[in-house]
Amino acid sequence: MAIEHQNLGELRSIHRPSTVRLWLMALVALALLGFVLLGLLSLLNSLTSGPIVGPTICLAVPLLLLALSCSFLLKDFRKWSATRTCKLMIFEKGFTYESGGRAETCHWEDIKDITFRRVELASKHAPPRRVNLIRSIVKKDGEMISLAETLNLTRITKLIATARK
Repeated sequence: MAIEHQNLGELRSIHRPSTVRLWLMALVALALLGFVLLGLLSLLNSLTSGPIVGPTICLAVPLLLLALSCSFLLKDFRKWSATRTCKLMIFEKGFTYESGGRAETCHWEDIKDITFRRVELASKHAPPRRVNLIRSIVKKDGEMISLAETLNLTRITKLIATARK
């Protein structure tokens, strides 16, 4: 499907949903799985030698943490898989957003309103701060473009705010 960019000028950047968070959570789940397997081996070893209270307690904590991390991983994977084909291309005079087989193009002057959501960002070296992240863009003709949550909305908000000026 050919996409016309309607004289949007030079391409500035392309943004897609990131998989970094999924990979990090998968690594944590694998580490916890290793602890669970060690706990199971310890439990099997203690079945023949005496009381099993200690290994059972040692197995319970990693097992609960594994279940919790796997539930978060599954939730994030489902969110990512629903938006994995999204692509936001920012140009000199506007942007194009592709999602679910549809491509929407918007010039900067066609934007009527931008809706934000307020989130708190934590940092290692600074106190937490509240920032506005783009939720959706309303065009002058009434069309609404809702951006996927799996995009790097912090970076996209900065890019769109500076491009509109």
